Amino acid sequence: MEKGKLVRWNDDKGFGFIKPDAANARDVFIHISALKQMARKPAVGDQINYFSECQSDGKIKAIKANIEGVAVIAAKQNGRHDSPHHKHNSQRKPKSSRGLLIPLLVLLGLGIFGFKKYEEMTATPILTNKDVEQMKFNPVQNFRCEAGKTHCSQMRSCDEATYYNKYCPNTKMDGDGDGIPCERQHCGY
Repeated sequence: MEKGKLVRWNDDKGFGFIKPDAANARDVFIHISALKQMARKPAVGDQINYFSECQSDGKIKAIKANIEGVAVIAAKQNGRHDSPHHKHNSQRKPKSSRGLLIPLLVLLGLGIFGFKKYEEMTATPILTNKDVEQMKFNPVQNFRCEAGKTHCSQMRSCDEATYYNKYCPNTKMDGDGDGIPCERQHCGY
């Protein structure tokens, strides 16, 4: 395959001349039919790749040519060469959006599902009076042993005294040993 630059082009008549890259070569005639599979018409300055053929009058003609860097469109339709009578529309039709619809619906469904789960996980629970009544008080969660707190005078409630008496060492709050601390101050029944 030879190469050259399109130096002249007559768009109305559909022909022009290529200046070959080879040194001292004569200009080569090119007809639009040699470029019929190209996505656009040639323009002066285009780099042309071609096969050449010597005509009966001795002039050289480009055949089976293409424009470098320009897309080639389909040359056959149903096994026949394209001709003016069998031309098909070379413009591409937009793809059907059906192929995208299902994945988009799946993504939308997953997004909604994920958002609902997020709402469930971050929602602030609303407690009713019935819920509070059913809860059991666990003093272990509300109190901790502090160094030096061993007497009833240092306690603020019966629950705190009961916790300290049960879980903290060296307390002096159950003088009679009946398991009820601070009977005179906090836990007197």
